Amino acid sequence: MTSFSEDYFHKSFDFARLDRTVSSTVRMAARNPINLYLFFQRYTYFNGYSSAMISRLASSIGISRYLFSNSELLVKEEADRGMDIAAKIMSAAADEGAHDTPVHRALAQLTLKTVGNYAELSTEERNQFSQVPNWLDEICDGVMSSYEGKPNDLASLVTGMGVHLASEMLGDREYSLIDMVIRQENQGIGFDLYMKKNRSSAVINGHKYTPWTWVVIHSQHDSSGVEVEHYEYALDAIQMTLRYSGASEQQIMEWVTKGFAEFVNLQQSLFRNIYRECIEFSENNSQVSPVLIGK
Repeated sequence: MTSFSEDYFHKSFDFARLDRTVSSTVRMAARNPINLYLFFQRYTYFNGYSSAMISRLASSIGISRYLFSNSELLVKEEADRGMDIAAKIMSAAADEGAHDTPVHRALAQLTLKTVGNYAELSTEERNQFSQVPNWLDEICDGVMSSYEGKPNDLASLVTGMGVHLASEMLGDREYSLIDMVIRQENQGIGFDLYMKKNRSSAVINGHKYTPWTWVVIHSQHDSSGVEVEHYEYALDAIQMTLRYSGASEQQIMEWVTKGFAEFVNLQQSLFRNIYRECIEFSENNSQVSPVLIGK
């Protein structure tokens, strides 16, 4: 089967338009330290949910016994293939924090901490940003409800695979654009200059990591990262689902596309709302020290 490929989703969704939403938001955030902290607080918060949902989806697939079976095998127990599919999804969760690698959440926290230092935000001011707005929690609730899949519910599980695939494909583009704006377009100024001057790092699991490791481990403006491998595994899981579920290719494609579209809408809403918040903070900075704006 060749229907499920990266090309299929590029033909079905306007990735250039989706990228413009992301890049314009990052450029708005890069204008001053406060906006940049706001951006990374919202973005790391959102990603914490997306990352955690990978293992939940894999679990829902794995415990759906006999829903995915190899029809060529006559013994029911031997034919069960749910865990084979779940393993493809779980590979992304493993990278989020394997025993010999840093937990991605810890790397994200290092990035956020360093941006906070760059903005010279106090502990109290940082905690004010942690009081996330309702719109952000609503988006994260949407991620959880769409992503996890219901055990033994094929439509729900395949829709969740579509959400997972979108998360990985769009994630690759997001991190690449973030890296492009901060380190290429703003090379030698702003946060890029701050990182080069301070050369700060932190020890996580016995190894040193820079504040920008969280971004570049996922993707860079001139090369790919772990997200590419993750969405290739997600495509493999979908191919296996068609083979072992008994559902038609058309039906599987409808469910996957539905999940993909759901995540696209959530992702776009996230960046549009961050853009709006950055504008509001730039226009009315009474909630933070005025000296920080435009620093």
